[in-house]
Amino acid sequence: MSQATKIVLSTVAVAAVVSVALVVQLGLL
Repeated sequence: MSQATKIVLSTVAVAAVVSVALVVQLGLL
């Protein structure tokens, strides 16, 4: 994999974790 692909995947993974954390804190689950 290219470096750019790794950066994109890492960014998406972090964004997903943050989104889930926010949803849990807001009690939407």
